[in-house]
Amino acid sequence: MTSRFENGILCEVYAKAVPELVDDEGFWFRYFYRIDKAKQVEEARADLVRRAVSGEDDDENWELGSIESSLLGRA
Repeated sequence: MTSRFENGILCEVYAKAVPELVDDEGFWFRYFYRIDKAKQVEEARADLVRRAVSGEDDDENWELGSIESSLLGRA
């Protein structure tokens, strides 16, 4: 059987989740949503590093945990 996935782990998760836990469309919606949020967190981290290196940092910007939580929907 040829898989449409290049990533073996993703293939395993998909096989376990669809259709028992979520439908195909829901799986991909959630997958790409999480990818987008992870990119936003990484961009926020990179911005903090840029600010720290350039001297534009202030104490509030170092609350990375709160930035990650807000971007990932964890209050």
